[in-house]
Amino acid sequence: MTAEGGIVLVGKVFPLIVSAIKRGTVKPVGAEDPEELISEATAIAARTLDSCESRGKPVSPNSLAYYAIQALKSGRRSCGGSCCNAMSPGSQLDSRVALCSMDEQIGQDPEADCDVTLHDCLANRGESADQVAARRLDWPVAAERLNCKERYVVQGTALETPCQEMARRLKVSTPRITQMKWEIAGKILEAWGEDALQDAVREPSWHSQMRAATERKACRAERRAALK
Repeated sequence: MTAEGGIVLVGKVFPLIVSAIKRGTVKPVGAEDPEELISEATAIAARTLDSCESRGKPVSPNSLAYYAIQALKSGRRSCGGSCCNAMSPGSQLDSRVALCSMDEQIGQDPEADCDVTLHDCLANRGESADQVAARRLDWPVAAERLNCKERYVVQGTALETPCQEMARRLKVSTPRITQMKWEIAGKILEAWGEDALQDAVREPSWHSQMRAATERKACRAERRAALK
């Protein structure tokens, strides 16, 4: 895009787009808000302007804004307009799919006396698959450094077997089991590195992603309320 084209886009096309969208010309789809629609329409107009300039075809600011708005109405966005994706605005505008919020209430828990959302039903409260897979990959590296007695202590600790029972099975004293645990911890740290404990208690990435998505929804709701 040329410098003149950029001036036209910012000074003439952009204000037309903002005015049209704030009047409610384009219906938001899903969690979209006016700011997102303005960005999408501006990107579409910029792409159209760049294409016209490369072909030497003149185009007016009113036409750029008009066709960008029409593209949004039809479900097109700057990243594409395919209706094969269930998440695309085009599919939702055609009523081909229906998206449900993870925070949508689907019932009530009589015991806890609170609403039950779709997220509550689908969320896995245990370890995520990536954590389990990572542990299975890393464990053989540490297990190679342990003898059979030390492996038994690791298994017993995982199964919450009392130290007295492990000591009786191995025919050693109870304090020796505690000493073996410290020795095992040193070998595991040597195999996995000093960050092993931090990685073990680190919050799964999908937890932080879901929290970020919830915060984004709250911000959008606040912006939408401010524009009314």
